[in-house]
Amino acid sequence: MTISRREFLELASAIGATLAWSGAAGASRTRWRERRDLYPEGVASGDPDSGSVILWTRRPFAKGERQILTVEVAEDEGFRRVVAQARAPVSLASDWTARVLVGGLKPARVYWYRFTDADGNGSRIGRTITAPLPNDPRPVNFTFVSCQDINEGKLNAFRRMIFEDERAARATSSISCFTSATSFTRWFNIRRRGDAVRPHDLRGRAHPRWRRQRQTSLPLTVDGYRRIYKGYLADPDLQDARAWPFVCIWDNR
Repeated sequence: MTISRREFLELASAIGATLAWSGAAGASRTRWRERRDLYPEGVASGDPDSGSVILWTRRPFAKGERQILTVEVAEDEGFRRVVAQARAPVSLASDWTARVLVGGLKPARVYWYRFTDADGNGSRIGRTITAPLPNDPRPVNFTFVSCQDINEGKLNAFRRMIFEDERAARATSSISCFTSATSFTRWFNIRRRGDAVRPHDLRGRAHPRWRRQRQTSLPLTVDGYRRIYKGYLADPDLQDARAWPFVCIWDNR
């Protein structure tokens, strides 16, 4: 399906995202230096189709209500062939998160992306990939993940996913992507009793990294969900995996 830049702009506005449109490649002019500490939840890419992908990051600021980041998408990890660039606003109201819909990309193509603030403080570099066209004869490989439990310390499975994907990329010409089914019922380790939703006992065995999360219960507010997600995204293996492309779906819970 062919979609115009105007239609992409309307779509980006509908989902609360900034639009970045691909054009001629050129070297980056952004003063970027990596400061992962200023982007505590890393970066993420998701929902790729044959011509677009959504990018995400969080860059909190101590002062002000609104700041501007620069997002860059390139055909190479050194950002010598930048094909899309845009201003990505972040604000206190959105907990300093940015979403960018990048359009006009080529199908089944690997791209690299990063965010930079006005002072040149940059996020880590992420790698994403667009989906193939329907008539592409190459196989598409998915790694499926679901229902992570922060208290059992099993997020290191993401490290294995990355290892397998890197090894496969060197050996085959297949297209790979990660798929995550989000089950809030199991993700937050709760049990349903009648109409009530009660937290499962989180005081059992917990990964040492998550001792401060033991008293976590089912979130009921936006701030509560944000706190839970930040706890998960402090894990380095999950952060590294999210920097690669994900297709997120709902399961039957």
